[in-house]
Amino acid sequence: MKYLNQLEYPHIPYPTDLNTPDSQMQKASVKEAGCGLCSLCMVVDQLTMKTLPLRRCVALSQKVKANLEVGTNMKILGPVVAEKYGLSYDTTDDIQVAVRHLRDGGCIIANVGGDQKDKDYIGLFSHGGHYITLISADDKEVCVLDPSWRIDKYEEEGRQGKVRMDGKFVYCSHEILDQDASSRSPRYYLFARKK
Repeated sequence: MKYLNQLEYPHIPYPTDLNTPDSQMQKASVKEAGCGLCSLCMVVDQLTMKTLPLRRCVALSQKVKANLEVGTNMKILGPVVAEKYGLSYDTTDDIQVAVRHLRDGGCIIANVGGDQKDKDYIGLFSHGGHYITLISADDKEVCVLDPSWRIDKYEEEGRQGKVRMDGKFVYCSHEILDQDASSRSPRYYLFARKK
């Protein structure tokens, strides 16, 4: 199973936020803006017998203009990658639909929103917007591959005790995940093998 950590790719340019004049994100790399790209590459690896190399994913995002805002517009790039690799694609904001999808063998890219100052909430997976890959679920937890995983990431104030880890596999409750994604729509991008 492929795991990609965006923090390991400062050498791969990935300019985003092209619609904003003089944005610093136009000088970004995968390290700063590539969580969605890494997540898509992991989904393709998990669900197909093919590989989506990270550099090819960067080029594809640029080709379809999924990088015009900060990061990656999954509503644009997700369906393109799904079509190219023979996968179905859908979205939902319903955590129960998402869990069923995982239990049926699909994968999900979750769109988590980060800190919510109005609710005094500290983002679990990111302080800002972030994509993570969900690869399985049971009745209580989801299994996450976080493209910005660090050994101390979940020890920060406000994050402690919300996950358990087994190597780079991160587990959290359905409720915690859904709260982390509650400021985004769609919250969950669903990918599966076509039947």
